[in-house]
Amino acid sequence: MSFTLHQPAPIDKEPEFDCIFCNKPALRSSEAASTETTRTVEVFCRHCGARKTVTTKASADGKFWEPAE
Repeated sequence: MSFTLHQPAPIDKEPEFDCIFCNKPALRSSEAASTETTRTVEVFCRHCGARKTVTTKASADGKFWEPAE
C-alpha cells in the first residue's frame, strides 16, 4: 500500500492517510463508495504524485477505521 492510515482513526471521522514515500499527509481526491462500515476513496499525494484507491472498514468493535486489505 502506498498510503498509511492515520492511527487512531475514529469511526465518527473520515479516515485520513499519509504517503509512505514522502511521509506527508495525502489528499482524499474523491470518494468511490461508502457504507456505514466501509469507505473506498481515491487518495493522492500532492508532493510525489502517488495515487491509489484505498478501502477501509470498521474495526470489530466498531470504534475505529482499519485497512480493508
